[in-house]
Amino acid sequence: MFRMILFLMVANVSTLAVEKETAWTPLFDGKSTKGWEPRAKVESFKAVKGELHLVSTVNVWVVSDLQLSDFVAELEVKIPQENAGFNSGLGFRLVGDKGKPKGYQCEIDRTKPGGVYGIGMGGWLYPKGKDQTAAYNKTTKGLFKPEEWNHFKVEAKGSHIRTWLNGKLIAEFEDKQSLKGRFGIQHHGKGGTVKFRNLRVKKLK
Repeated sequence: MFRMILFLMVANVSTLAVEKETAWTPLFDGKSTKGWEPRAKVESFKAVKGELHLVSTVNVWVVSDLQLSDFVAELEVKIPQENAGFNSGLGFRLVGDKGKPKGYQCEIDRTKPGGVYGIGMGGWLYPKGKDQTAAYNKTTKGLFKPEEWNHFKVEAKGSHIRTWLNGKLIAEFEDKQSLKGRFGIQHHGKGGTVKFRNLRVKKLK
């Protein structure tokens, strides 16, 4: 009987540990910009009905207080329609306390959505090269919907990085130039409101 009780106690502790490890943490509380800092002057950065709205005429990153190494992060984004060349991004493992950060960017735009750019780390990390670019173009054709909300997900485990766009795996590669840092959202400038919602992260063991 004692052994059975002990087994159940251990099982309950293990279950709670797994639940705690796999719990999602909101990156946005739905009502304020708490936990986020613009790294340049923006026209507007505010919470509107459960969404983060960012307007800027200059290239700017808004960076989180939270720093993680291994994680899964996801969010939904809607880009402005008045600027056909609009560019945004989800930054992760960003380092640097002031100004433009250094780290990884999951691209959010019409041309290379879900691709990964190394900010201060040599440019495009995925896709690279003719064959990889051809495969990327085939995978992403028609996947990004400029007029709608698009779902992006990033997973980083050590040097292994993966991204998804609207539920489809886009990028998978190895890189260890940055193994821990902050998250960020970007507005590349030239006006227009980019909107973010349902930002959350899950810390991985």
